[in-house]
Amino acid sequence: MRIAPMAPRLHLFVCANRRTDSSLGGGCAEAGDAVYDALKEDVATRARLADIWITKTHCLGLCPPRGSTVASYPLGRVFTEVHATEAASLLARELDGVERREKKA
Repeated sequence: MRIAPMAPRLHLFVCANRRTDSSLGGGCAEAGDAVYDALKEDVATRARLADIWITKTHCLGLCPPRGSTVASYPLGRVFTEVHATEAASLLARELDGVERREKKA
């Protein structure tokens, strides 16, 4: 094992899990796919592919009735009921939080 030569300043994990016949609901599924696509597009537009990573995941443990769940690292926040229309504001909020944290350090 070795430490990777780089790590992101911000890493967002987007649930796109799909469930069938579950009392928990259908999972984030299409909503997660849409949030993931919107976040990836915003990161590309900002030309920040090297320091902002967006990863599509399976279950993050919180199943919202609508939208998707998104976990943010290194801030350690988890958002539920996230919709693609909110992706840009979520990214801006979390990036601002990372930058404020770095200024304090």
